[in-house]
This record gives sequence, structure tokens and C-alpha cells, in this order.
Amino acid sequence: MKTALYVRAWASRIARGAMGASIAGLAAAALDAAYARGGEEERIDAAKAFAIFVADAGLVAPVALLVGLVVATSLVILFPDAAPTPASAVASLRARAKGRPADVAAFVPLAIVAAFLWMTLSAQLARALLALDVAAPLAGFAIATGTLVVGLLAALLSLALTPALRQALATASEGRPAFVDPAKTAFAALVVVGLLLGLGVATGGPSGEGGLFGIYGVLKRPELDLRAVGMLALIAFAAVLSSALASPRRALVAALIAFAPVLFTPRTAVSLGGEGAPVAQAIERDAPLGKLSLAVMRKLADRDHDGASALFGGGDCREGDASVGPLGVEIPDNGVDEDCSGSDLRAEVLAALAPAASAQAPAPKSADVPADLNVVLITVDTLRADLGFAGYPQPVSPNLDKLAAESAVFLRAYSLASYTGKSVGPMLLGKYGSETQRNWGHFNKFEDTETFLAERLSRAGVRTMGVHAHRYFGKFGGLDAGFDVVDLSAAPPENAPWDVADMKSSDALTDAALAQLAKPENTQGRFFLWVHYLDPHADYLRHDDVPNFGAGQRALYDGEVAFTDKHIGRLLDGIRAAPWGKRTAIVVTSDHGEAFGEHKMFRHGFELWEPLVRVPLVVHVPGAKPARIEARRSTIDVTPTVLDLFRIEPPKPGAEGPDFLSGTSLLSDVFLPEGQTPAARDVVIDMPAGPYNDARRALIHGDLKLIVSNNAGYELYDLGQDPEEKKDLWRSPDTRQGMEERYAALRARLREIRVTGPRK
Repeated sequence: MKTALYVRAWASRIARGAMGASIAGLAAAALDAAYARGGEEERIDAAKAFAIFVADAGLVAPVALLVGLVVATSLVILFPDAAPTPASAVASLRARAKGRPADVAAFVPLAIVAAFLWMTLSAQLARALLALDVAAPLAGFAIATGTLVVGLLAALLSLALTPALRQALATASEGRPAFVDPAKTAFAALVVVGLLLGLGVATGGPSGEGGLFGIYGVLKRPELDLRAVGMLALIAFAAVLSSALASPRRALVAALIAFAPVLFTPRTAVSLGGEGAPVAQAIERDAPLGKLSLAVMRKLADRDHDGASALFGGGDCREGDASVGPLGVEIPDNGVDEDCSGSDLRAEVLAALAPAASAQAPAPKSADVPADLNVVLITVDTLRADLGFAGYPQPVSPNLDKLAAESAVFLRAYSLASYTGKSVGPMLLGKYGSETQRNWGHFNKFEDTETFLAERLSRAGVRTMGVHAHRYFGKFGGLDAGFDVVDLSAAPPENAPWDVADMKSSDALTDAALAQLAKPENTQGRFFLWVHYLDPHADYLRHDDVPNFGAGQRALYDGEVAFTDKHIGRLLDGIRAAPWGKRTAIVVTSDHGEAFGEHKMFRHGFELWEPLVRVPLVVHVPGAKPARIEARRSTIDVTPTVLDLFRIEPPKPGAEGPDFLSGTSLLSDVFLPEGQTPAARDVVIDMPAGPYNDARRALIHGDLKLIVSNNAGYELYDLGQDPEEKKDLWRSPDTRQGMEERYAALRARLREIRVTGPRK
């Protein structure tokens, strides 16, 4: 009988805990949906707002129920007699203080403060050790040892201070018993710790600089989104509180309430496809907890393991057939819709949508390109397109503006992705990201079967040099392939962490580049120099030797751009003054842009909005007339352009195997005869999925920009009428007409290589 009573009580506690978590899950879904609605660029009606909430509730409900069951069951195991509550915890603490209240009242707050100091000092120690030029295993051992030592010292210090604090509390407690109440002294300590934490967040920098407590400034990093963690913590806390309210007589009611929200899940599974795609996109982009659950649900529902699901808006039109799905590649005229676009691609459509012959403008005559040219490629990390020569009012780029006045400037140029790992490598391979042989990584490693630009140049007898401030551009990813010289003297030590956000490097980078150019063995023949500047990448530092553009992240970023421009100017001056300067072409571009609140985004990556992928592109060729070119172009054209400048034959178009180029030389634009208009070409931005990002691809035809998410979600914008990409036209048949087929034709031409791995 006693066992039965215990079982009933435990079952009731678990049911009540699950009920509390499920109710909190609905509240979390409402908050989640509010974030998703807040991400919408246009005002949405009540019907869509309600649809987002219902769909999000269906995604969050299973998570909340699982958290509630786990938390409540754990409490039953740990506390079989009664569920803990804040009141019972306080009562237990006071019970332990009977007979020695001053001792406990002194020790508990000291222990709380000591634990906080231990965490703070350990974080500072780790930050300092990771910056040293030591082997990773040694750094790890030092961090572990140091953390233990700091913890021991913190414990000893709290024990040593206990007698003094006990005496002070005992004296103060005469007539004021609160001074020896351990619950109240513990609360006071928690308040102090909270204030110190808040001070650290307020005064510390995003990289942890700013004094002892400044390490907590890392919590301000825009990319550190803790909203989902906070929601899960609230759900777990609700489970703890509700499990303490157990009533065996109403366990069944509690269980029914706990499982009721899960009834939303089947509806969500079938409602997010087709007309429900905008709801799925809103959740996928902006709902902190819902988007995590959505990814898991899609994976669980993917029965044929083709990377897409027929449920939860995954886009699979034939679950059970791994050859058909959003990631499938169309075979024209076979009667099968392999990519779930809605129809089979016809060969006549594919032929009709092939790049027009007019788009492949005739190459310049060899007499137009000076003989024995050298080429300097300057790439600047995280550089937006809006520099001075493009109309930006702040004086951030006087040296690049001077170069642009003497060059062909492509005013509507695009990067290949919105972050470095998916942009720089493909640019130097002359392929779109999904066409490359690569690993599954944030910083992609490329296979030896790929041929980089420097390898093609080296085979032609060109001296090749790379000067960089980040180790990724060395041997790690294969980006050093073909370079005779790779100078990483401006980069952190080899074993240092790759987070260089709190370091400046443009000055040292220019020094290193000029030093390489001063060596006769590097410049006595034709040479190629690639320099990648890093400073505009977050975190943004303030520099005293450039103008102060004010407060705020954009102002700091402008200062970083000005600092980089200053040292690029030194490099350009060195080139102009050199005896070979007048036969040196210069190409300047970036790997991606940066967002400052556009589409509720900060920093870069994840999406393909205009601020993230519009980049500068300047091509200076001695003897060519300056030009400002409005036609849309892409950094996919950089490798063919450099080969053209060196008069090196590219791979034959249509060649089989991995040796091909997907871009077109820009020299036909640079040497365009007066009175002619640059040929219009489609622009493709291709960012394959990685451990931290979903797949994104954009196709720009004229002013129409189609954004495709995971090859299942579609958005369409008219950049001519809507440059800020606020009005999605995909549901407008008249505007959408033709873009579906054009995208299917693009996919049929791309030589996609699918790479998968675990999400992080």
C-alpha cells in the first residue's frame, strides 16, 4: 500500500511538472512567434500572426513536454520524498544554521562570491593563455591546471574570511537578526554578484577586454543569441515549480493538459509547405527556439534520408525516393520532377535559358592588355560596397577612391557568399561554392583535385606571393596551393586561437607586403601578389591615427575601414613608386559585406541580403580608361580576369572533370569600346550548407533577385523598385513568371557536389 502511494505521488509530480512545462512552452511559443513577426520586413495581418503562433506552438510543444518530463522525473529520483521549492530550500538552509547561524550566514555568501570570482578569473586566465604561442595541448593543460589552482585559492580565501565575517555579522545582529539569517545573506551575495556581472557586461568589450569583469562583455556579441537557452531555462523552471504542486487526485487532468499542446504538432507538420512557406521562413529565420525545433523535426521526418522532408515545409515532393527532392538535380525531358520545382525541366527551356552569346562579350585584343603585366589582388574582409567612390558620405576610403578614379569600377558587384569560408576559396578556384571539392566545415578545406588561381599562374612561370593576417589562408584549407611565398608574419602565432577580432593587422600586413615586393627574386620577372586585409571584420577597434566617426558600431566599423584604407594606401604608393609599377594591374574586392540592422541582422553570414553580399570591385589595368560600370557582376569573374591579364589560357568551356571555370573575364568590360553597353549577365550567389549555416542561393536576373533557402523556400525581390528587399513578390504570379524555370536551368548547369555533416 505504501509503495502504491509513493508511485501515485511520483506519477502526479511528473504529470504536474510536464503540465507546467507545456504551459510555459505555449508562453515561449508566443514569445518565439513575436520574434518571428518582428523579423518581418512588412507589417503582417492578424491571420498570419496567428498562423505563425500556431505553427511555432506545434514545434515548441514537443520540446517543452520533453523538458518537463525529464526535469520532473529527475526531481523524483533526486528528491523522492518531496519536490524542492524555493521555500523548502530556504527552510533547509535555515535548518542547517541552527545552533551556529553566524557561521552559516558568513560562509554561504562568501562561497557564492568565491564561485563567481573563480569563474571570472578562470575565464581571464583562459583568455590570456590562448593568446600565447604555445601548443594547443599545453595550453589546455595549463588552463585546466590554472582553473583548479584558482578554485582551490578561492575556496581557501572564503574559508579564511569566514571567521572575520562571522564576527562582524554576529555583532551587527544584536537587535537585527537578519544579519545572521543565511537566506538573507545569500540573497545579498547574489545581488552583489548580479551587479558585478551587469557591470562587466556594460563595461567589457565583445572580446572580453575591459578589466577584471570585462570578460563578461562577450555576452554583448550580436551573434551570441541566448534567447532559446533562456526560453528552455524558463520551461525547466516552470516544471520545477509545478512539480511541487502535486495532487494525486488530479494527476490525470495534469497529464491531459501536458499533452494537449502537442496536438498542434501534426497541424504544423502539414501546414508549412506550399502556401504555408512564408510562415516556415519567418520561423526559420527569426524564431529562436522554433527554428531549432524545426530543423530537428525535418530531420526526424526525412524517411528517405535525402536531406529534405515532405513534412514541416521541408520541400520534399516524394518522400521515400531519395533521388527526388529539393536537392535533386533535374534531368531534362525524363518526365520526372527531380528537384520538386513543380514540373520536369524541358530541354528546349534549358537551351533557351542558356547564357546568351551577347553576354559572353568578345575578349579584348591582345594589344589592349599590356605585355609582361604583374597583378596585385587586394581583398578586404567584410568590406561593404558603400565606399567613397560609390557615394558613401563619410571619408573612409580616400586611397581606394584615388585608385577607383583611375580604374574600372563595378558599382553592382557581388561576393559568392556572405562569409569567408564559403567565399574566398571558390573565388580563387573560379567556381561556385557548391561546385567545389571541399570538406564539411565552417572554414572549408579544399581537395587537392581542385586547381587554385596561383597554381595556374605558377605553372605559367609567374612568381606567386600571398601575404595574410589569418592562418586560414595558409596550409589549413589549401588556399596556399601554388604560392611560392606565403607570408603569415602579420598573423597570430600558429597555435593561437583564430578569433582575431581584438587585434589590428593592416599596418603589419602592408609592411610584410612591401618587404616581399622589395626582394629582387620576387619582382625580377612577372609576379602575382595576393594580400587579404582583415581589420574591418568585427570586433571593431578604435584607431587614433584615423578620423573619429562617432559612437556606435557603424562608426567604429567606418574607423576600421579608414584604418585599412590608410595602409592599403601605403601599399599602393609603394607599387606606384616601384620601377615595375606602371606595368602592374591591381584588383580590389571583398569576400562579403556587413549588416548594421538591415533585416534585423548584425555582422554577416547566414543570409544573402544585399548589405551582406554587395562588395566593391575595382580593376585597374595600366593603359585602360577609367570607367564606372553599372552592369551586375560577381567575384566569380576574378580568376578568369587575372588569367586574362597574364594572357594565360583558361580551361576549355564544357571540359569534363574538376578543371573548369564558371566565371567570365571582366576585361571585355574594362576595354569596352566607347558607345557600347556592358552585356547583361545573371549573377549567382551560392552558399552551400555548413555546420553553422543553412544552404542559401540567389539568382539575380536583371533587377529580379530570387533567394532560395535550402532549395525549398523561395523569395523574390525587385531590386530596382525595392532595393531594401522588403516586399516578397514570390506569391505574385506575374512577377514570378520565368524565374522558376530560370533557376531550374541554373541548377541543371551547375556541377553541384553535395557535402553533408552534423549541424552545430
